[in-house]
Amino acid sequence: MPRWSQLGRTGHGGALQVLAANVDIVCVVAPGDRLSLPRVEREITIAWASGARPVVVVTKLDRTRPAIAAELVRRLEGVTCVLSSSQTGEGLDELRSLLVAPVTAVLLGPSGAGKSTLVNALVGEERLATGAVRADGRGRHTTSARRLVALPSGGCLIDMPGVRTLAAATTAGAVARTFPEVDELAQRCRFGDCAHESEPGCAVRAACDAGALDPARLASFRRLRAELVPERRDRWRGRPGEPAPQ
Repeated sequence: MPRWSQLGRTGHGGALQVLAANVDIVCVVAPGDRLSLPRVEREITIAWASGARPVVVVTKLDRTRPAIAAELVRRLEGVTCVLSSSQTGEGLDELRSLLVAPVTAVLLGPSGAGKSTLVNALVGEERLATGAVRADGRGRHTTSARRLVALPSGGCLIDMPGVRTLAAATTAGAVARTFPEVDELAQRCRFGDCAHESEPGCAVRAACDAGALDPARLASFRRLRAELVPERRDRWRGRPGEPAPQ
């Protein structure tokens, strides 16, 4: 059967390593106690490239500084962000409302982000093994295999082992969807192939100089654009029977 979505990363030798397929939502799990905004943007781009819809899930909200969470929501305008805590229950009802039949979602994030703990909280019982993070704050590989779990809310959720290194298997379209403000500004550049480096008439750099564009967003955009792979026109862009976007 043809896949309607395919979540992957670039493996050894440049080959595509498929992490999950036929998912509707990629839950980009970001631990609030050690939040990395560039990594979140990278994972969002990989999610868009897969054909699924990204939803950012900040975990450990009870251990997250409010200013950090607010900065993430501001920086990722246009992407659904759920602020959650498996300890207090905050954000879980919002996630349950997203994970209903026939939705299948997958959890993508580093080790120790609280993915398995989140699954247990959504299920309402200790279904998956969990472990404490290391003394240096880095996660342990408690989850060693992918597992599909049926949720009481009607949807399904795939728990995956944490990924420490994540080379993006992404496309120009996915990068543009992750950075819509950069893509919009780029339409005003003097040259259609502007690299936003030193070209004259660059609207993107002008916006940075004027304080209208966050330089950190432009830096992330440049890093991900450097990892582009050719667009795959033969791959789905929706569930079976849904029309492909034009």
